[in-house]
Amino acid sequence: MTSAIERLSRLVDSNDRHGIPPAELLPLQLAAANERLESQVRQIRLLGNRAQSGGITKLTEPADLVPLLFAHTAYKSYSEQWLNEGRWDRMGRWLETVSASPGAGLDADAVQDLDDWVKRLETIGHYVATSSGTTGKPAILSATQADVAFSARANVTAFSWATGIEPDGERRFLGLGPRLDAARSEAIREAMTAAFCRKHAPWHLPVPPITVGSIIEIVILRRKLAEGTARPAEVREFQAIAERRQAELNAAMRSAVDALVERRKQPFLAGAMFATLYALAEQVRAQGFGKDDFHSEHALLIGGGLKGAQLPPNYREYVLETLNVADERVYHLYSMQEINTPFPMCRAGRYHVAPWVIALPLDASGERLLDASTGEIEARAAFHDLSLEGRWGGVISGDRVTIDFRPCACGHQGPTLGRDITRYSDLPDGDKITCAGSIDAYVRGVA
Repeated sequence: MTSAIERLSRLVDSNDRHGIPPAELLPLQLAAANERLESQVRQIRLLGNRAQSGGITKLTEPADLVPLLFAHTAYKSYSEQWLNEGRWDRMGRWLETVSASPGAGLDADAVQDLDDWVKRLETIGHYVATSSGTTGKPAILSATQADVAFSARANVTAFSWATGIEPDGERRFLGLGPRLDAARSEAIREAMTAAFCRKHAPWHLPVPPITVGSIIEIVILRRKLAEGTARPAEVREFQAIAERRQAELNAAMRSAVDALVERRKQPFLAGAMFATLYALAEQVRAQGFGKDDFHSEHALLIGGGLKGAQLPPNYREYVLETLNVADERVYHLYSMQEINTPFPMCRAGRYHVAPWVIALPLDASGERLLDASTGEIEARAAFHDLSLEGRWGGVISGDRVTIDFRPCACGHQGPTLGRDITRYSDLPDGDKITCAGSIDAYVRGVA
């Protein structure tokens, strides 16, 4: 008999994935959530602790999931001292508390540094990703090889759903942003280029890939600088790294402008953030090129938000007009490292939650499920991504969103999120999430 998880996962290849009303989909989602709970409650110690504390053995409605959700801070609950001192044994035990895969088989004494630890974890089934650490400390998240493959497939089919572009391999790929040397990111890149650009050699920004270790090290050093606790040698190191990377990026951006101009007459798929695309569009125009010089079938893959970049109000229109990209061929998505699934933006400008993900709008504290069945409401975003097998897919984010479970103006079904998304940490009162309880204390105690 096919499991509920398998039935939901198969929708990744359905062009009608967003055609099922949320109320009709919910029974299957709850059945899948119970399958995940049954299989993972004994594998993931933090989940077992939460289930035991709440007396939860079965999920009968979405509200039953709320006590089991992990705050996004759960994946940041390791001790920074363990990283600084290279205590890979402690880091490994910590990772096991929030992961479904065991850590047996890793020789912690042989680990050279953080990036070496990440690569060695892959040999025992942990494929590690990290957040950018915008709240001061990066999350470290483990997934299985199957999780990585599913995420890559979901991005390919979401791109086609959002843009109508078939995976015929005819386009030229332009990677206009730095590559992230992480298993999921590389798998998504490879899947996208294989599907849409396989007949031509891809072009990537000529800068060294960013590793998981380098991200975490820079985030930690930035916080030390902000707190005034960085040693003089660390300050000099930070300045040297920043200057070297800026010089590399400046040279690479000039190459990116050349790549855009050289390929302007052939349909391409270009991937970058809007802040990067805006800077490139300015340089393209400075060379005398514009809309009339570019092919009419170009497409854009937009990763991430503005990340604090200060751009004029018409930045989007400026980029699309410069490169002659039609709005319907812009793939803009909402996601986060804590889940495994992209939510593509539709023609009505709303992000559609995938059917294998349960959307759980919470109050600002992250304690109570809100009713969004009758109209759009403001809420703290929380989700249970049922595609994840390497960790518990239930997470409470740090994002304030607007969410609506009614049919979307584009003609597809909800739930959908509005495009205006704010981090609670950026609000005047900061992030007042209280649902984490004693997660940090519990996890560190076990590790």
